Amino acid sequence: MIKMDPAVIEALRAGVPLPNAKLEALHRFTTLVVRDRGFVPEVDIVAFLAAGYTRQNVLEVVLGVAAKVMSNYTNHLAHTPLDIFMKGNEWTKPVSEAA
Repeated sequence: MIKMDPAVIEALRAGVPLPNAKLEALHRFTTLVVRDRGFVPEVDIVAFLAAGYTRQNVLEVVLGVAAKVMSNYTNHLAHTPLDIFMKGNEWTKPVSEAA
């Protein structure tokens, strides 16, 4: 809906580095926030900031993760069907990450 570069979407779905360095830094940091449940090492926060983000952006990532978790968990529990416009855009975990 926001006209994201298809190469970025494909890279995200394939689990490979993004073609844009700043977006890759955002992706990496967000992944660390989720995976480490907010216990992100300072070195990774510094790397995120060095990519051009701010301390406010750190908190915005946490807010985005929290909102997405609440939405996803609610939809899973309620068995909410996908909206019509999303049909055909379902995501499945890449085989390389399916551990």
